[in-house]
Amino acid sequence: MRKSGGFSLIELSISLLLGSVVVTGVVQLFVANSATYKLLEGQSRMQESARFVLEAMGRDIQQAGYIGCLSSKGEIRINVDTASLPYEFDITSPVTGFEGSPGGGWVPALTVLNGIDTANIATGTDIITLRYVSSLESRLKNELTTSQIMPIINIEPGWFEFKTGDIAMIHDCEKSTIFRVNALTPNLTAASTISQELMVNHWEGGGVATNTTRKLADINTFSTDAAISAIYTSTYFIAPGTGINNVGGAPLSLWRKYGVSDPIELVEGVENIQVLYGVDALNDDGVPDQYMAADAVTDWNALVTLRVSITANSVDDVGTTGDGLLHHTFSQTYFLRNHEQ
Repeated sequence: MRKSGGFSLIELSISLLLGSVVVTGVVQLFVANSATYKLLEGQSRMQESARFVLEAMGRDIQQAGYIGCLSSKGEIRINVDTASLPYEFDITSPVTGFEGSPGGGWVPALTVLNGIDTANIATGTDIITLRYVSSLESRLKNELTTSQIMPIINIEPGWFEFKTGDIAMIHDCEKSTIFRVNALTPNLTAASTISQELMVNHWEGGGVATNTTRKLADINTFSTDAAISAIYTSTYFIAPGTGINNVGGAPLSLWRKYGVSDPIELVEGVENIQVLYGVDALNDDGVPDQYMAADAVTDWNALVTLRVSITANSVDDVGTTGDGLLHHTFSQTYFLRNHEQ
């Protein structure tokens, strides 16, 4: 009988070597694919964050200054004591910007940003506030008297967006007035849908809770073609987010403060925002003559465009050089609604 034999030591060594080469190649391929997937995921996340930010801010920017069919002409009458008019509702300035200094601080100073922890805002980043009235209008049910001394305004049934204590705007194509809503009948404390007419009360008297006068206009009267609209205000700024990335870091985020509500974290991984303001200062043709930073703007009502640049990152460490994050700056230019071409 023939003797059975096994691998020789040389054959076994060659087999182990070849196996090690194959396993090493497979492991390297897996590691490379994993790194590529992590990189592509970081790029996708960064681009999606930037796209969302520019779309969200763009909607507010393009609406800034909108006050119905009076948007491109006329002045706004203010029935609220200007000393007590909250920053959020001062629609006489559709856009307010703050230029961040790399060394710290902002111009103008951040003394008016109610409800925002300004010490937490990222140094060197810009801040912007945008104001406009809602395009959802609550129409008047009855014409007001010619004297305009009307403590009660009746509006048609339907959806409304203001509540007791808010500052709203009554407007038509000829005039507009900011006033404080002192009471609603039925007694509603939040925006809602109603199936009956709503009575809006605006009292006259001293103090921050009332109006300086009940008179709503200096010319003519508000008729059934007029409407009352809520005032929208959005303030955007950069501050540390609430999340933690894959290496234990706390990435910066874009925050938005809407109206008088508390700020909310809008998008994680946005580390900078820079805004340049297109000013039509020469011939009033609706085309910007120059772009300047917020600290150089002297007439905020001469703005026609805004150029927004945001720097987004991948949030998580994707193994690149430096801090391990991907970084990229995205820019977009927007026309304000009352200067659209």
